[in-house]
Amino acid sequence: MAPCTDSAEIESLKAEVQRLEAELETQRGLARELAEAHARVRKCLEERKEAEAVFREEHDRLRQIFDSAVDGIIAIDESGTILEVNPAVERIFGYPPEDLLGQDVSILMPPPFRDEHAAYVKRYLETGKKRVIGLGREVTGRRRNGEAFPLYLAVSEGYAEHRRVFTAVLRDLGRLREAEERARRAEQLAELSTISAGIAHDVGTPMTTILGYAELLQKSVKDPKNRERAAHIVDQVRRVRDLLRTLLNIARPRTVAPEKTSLVEIIDHSLAFFREKLKGRGIVVERDYAPVPEIMGSPDRLEQVFLNLIVNAIDAMPGGGTLTVRVRLSTDELIEISIADTGIGIEPDVLEQIFEPFYTTKERGKGTGLGLLVSQRIIHDHGGRITAESEPGVGTRLSIFLPTGIVREPSGSGSD
Repeated sequence: MAPCTDSAEIESLKAEVQRLEAELETQRGLARELAEAHARVRKCLEERKEAEAVFREEHDRLRQIFDSAVDGIIAIDESGTILEVNPAVERIFGYPPEDLLGQDVSILMPPPFRDEHAAYVKRYLETGKKRVIGLGREVTGRRRNGEAFPLYLAVSEGYAEHRRVFTAVLRDLGRLREAEERARRAEQLAELSTISAGIAHDVGTPMTTILGYAELLQKSVKDPKNRERAAHIVDQVRRVRDLLRTLLNIARPRTVAPEKTSLVEIIDHSLAFFREKLKGRGIVVERDYAPVPEIMGSPDRLEQVFLNLIVNAIDAMPGGGTLTVRVRLSTDELIEISIADTGIGIEPDVLEQIFEPFYTTKERGKGTGLGLLVSQRIIHDHGGRITAESEPGVGTRLSIFLPTGIVREPSGSGSD
């Protein structure tokens, strides 16, 4: 190749070299900028990953709090549609979460309060006037089974995905008050036991003396009117004596001497005790005994329970009726015994108190108000429980649930 001697060509080549060098420098600058930008992007990605990890940790922490909260938590939108609920809501209301999502929140309210809630939300959205949001109040909820119950409600307001969301925290006051009532009754029974022991001891001895002299007087007097008066004294003293025995049953340590016990035999023996009274009242006895095993228990104390329940049923049917006694296996571990009458029934507010000490619906002088209390404690001593259901004008059913034994299976059926 011939050397370049033309000065113009040389200058042109120099200019081209300078241009290429400048372009190369520009490319180097762009490469540096690109490397710096790449470093910044990598740093942003790392920071984002760290932020996402922190977000996930915080989300998981909040989710754990949400899922493990004892109180119910419900999120709804402006229209009242349920967006999310925590597991406690199912424990409180009885609805699985999947049955609530997408439903109107009014499903959790009794009918009288649904319209009130809708009106309040409408008024708040229009005016901003708060009555619950940011505050807290007692309201009435409705369980899946239709039961109305008190609950404490606190509501907060926020935004998620550019829409307004209300979050409600709910506390079941019904169960709280039941626990308080159980504690109150336990304290009351403890006091009653102490008082009962003292009364039974201090009054029992003189009452025995009075009863002895009253019986002697009844046998010795000749005048019919005086004999009748003496008989009345004997009856009343015996009533006091029986009351004292009941008080002692409450006060003394509650122990069960277990033995193989046939519930059917005890029930039939208890019914036989009242056979004449049942016939005299025109009460028909219907028995429905499924095969059940014997249990380990105290026959005498269990008979006391059945005698109490049967006499209560008889007293509830002064004009006659039907006394139904059923025995069946409720579960593999429990035997259910129900005693139902077709009597006058019990009002709901009264039904809540029938196991209270000295509470009775009977006329003055016809009941001590201790029979059901003693029965309840006997059943508890046997590891069971007793419940009551009633409808005024229809009748009452007492149900006893006792743990099963493992021996034979007596059975029987029929009616008297």
